[in-house]
Amino acid sequence: MIERQTEHTEYLLFEHLASIPGLVHAVFTRKRGFSAAPFAGLNASFTTGDDAEIVRRNKAAIIETLGLALLGARPVHGNTAIIVERDDLRDETGETTPAVARLQGRLRHTDADAMLSDTPGFAFCWAFGDCSPILLYDPAHHAFALVHAGWRGAAGAVAPQAIQTMRRRWGTRPSDLLVGIGPSIGACCYEVNEQVRERFAANPLAWESARFVEREPEGGGQGTGLYLDIPESNYQQLLAAGVAPEHIEMSEHCTGCRTDLFFSHRREPWPSGRFAVAIGLRGEK
Repeated sequence: MIERQTEHTEYLLFEHLASIPGLVHAVFTRKRGFSAAPFAGLNASFTTGDDAEIVRRNKAAIIETLGLALLGARPVHGNTAIIVERDDLRDETGETTPAVARLQGRLRHTDADAMLSDTPGFAFCWAFGDCSPILLYDPAHHAFALVHAGWRGAAGAVAPQAIQTMRRRWGTRPSDLLVGIGPSIGACCYEVNEQVRERFAANPLAWESARFVEREPEGGGQGTGLYLDIPESNYQQLLAAGVAPEHIEMSEHCTGCRTDLFFSHRREPWPSGRFAVAIGLRGEK
């Protein structure tokens, strides 16, 4: 991945997505920003206890870096995919507005774990803390998507669900998609219980793609000894959905291992922050 920084942000870019004219994306690290400990850095979440005004300053730094307004639904660890059309962004006068408050207000009460659009002028943005951020781009139809795929989303095959929704709406061919899987927690750090494995087993695609590891548990034998590799499980689901392996770029960072770069819900004491991931289109198609 490509490393970049501004005065108030540090972020990573997927190489193949960064080469697309007009496509804007970023995986922000926790560095810089304005939050104090324990949220130290660029915390993008209002829901973990950080001062709301400070989070707004962090979001403003993200907006300045991207040059786009931010739009986000409420992730609920499911597999619902929603499409944001141009008409969804029009105000009472019928004009499309890029105002951040207006855009965020449109979706703040919408539950979804995949957001899809082909409309330029804004970026989808979510805050992450171990779940896999999955960025999708269809170069044939200029459609883009952001997927929130933690263990529950992966157990519900949320990424293939998003791809299927893109196929229905725009005729997207999975083999055309360019995909980035952002930093998320791996089997090195993520110990789970048998109920997690049972949830995967309930979905044939998720079960076939799941990557569990069994080894000696942490803490001197007090754990379950069952570990889940979330990014690899999502990678296998993307392959099963028809995405070409050469079109998938994966981050090498585990959020549990690299708490110096990213927030981790599982490996840091509560409360902790969340890092931002965004994708959108600049200007007209």
